[in-house]
Amino acid sequence: MTPKVDRARRNALKSIGVLASAVAATATTSRRAAADPGNGNGNGNGNGGNGNHNGWGGGGNCFLRGTQVLTREGYRPIESLKAGDEIAVRFAGFAPIEAIESFTLSRVDGAWIGPSRPVRVKRGALGDNVPATDLCLTASHALFVDGLLVPAHNLVNGTSIVFESATGHDTLDFFHIALAHHDVLDAQGAACETLRDSASQPCAPIVGFKGGRDELRSRLRSVVSPIVDRRRPLDIIRDDIEARGIELRRAA
Repeated sequence: MTPKVDRARRNALKSIGVLASAVAATATTSRRAAADPGNGNGNGNGNGGNGNHNGWGGGGNCFLRGTQVLTREGYRPIESLKAGDEIAVRFAGFAPIEAIESFTLSRVDGAWIGPSRPVRVKRGALGDNVPATDLCLTASHALFVDGLLVPAHNLVNGTSIVFESATGHDTLDFFHIALAHHDVLDAQGAACETLRDSASQPCAPIVGFKGGRDELRSRLRSVVSPIVDRRRPLDIIRDDIEARGIELRRAA
């Protein structure tokens, strides 16, 4: 099977998964509304400083305790950093930390949910030795890939980038790093954004799927790409990372 045909087949199966997820989500929402008509869909469950929401529009850009961040002195655990320490960043060279804060994420009904749901980027998922070791960050946190910022949850593929299991942990500690200007730092060899609030100008274009329909359209573009390739940059990034994940699994 050629890589193009394999990509089309994989995306056709993923399209079915997107549709199934949409149906399941609609059914779950309907059951919750019937059980509690006074609970609107916009209400999130507060969890630490970031909160959990019924979408991906919020949440902090945070790293799990123990994440190694590149500084002037080399890699250091994120929890050991403090305001004033200088970290290596893509656009400013080195920049002092303005603030570093933490929050504790708690499971809700035995699961991690919302924009702070942890995502694990496995070793080598983004390139040779990138990241150098497994990297865990919140779902809305963007990775810097091919000049674009892509929220981690948009790249989850079930092989090399996965949602973190809730088994064995009731809580997880996360930390975020704020600079004077939004930038891209080095976390265990992977390029990831620093904290950005809604009023800040992003350091690079941000791309992401705007809901299930948008993701389904993306998958369908990839299905027909062996015949006519109209994939957008995010489609290509996603497809390339998924293909790499399959190769890594085969080589393991």
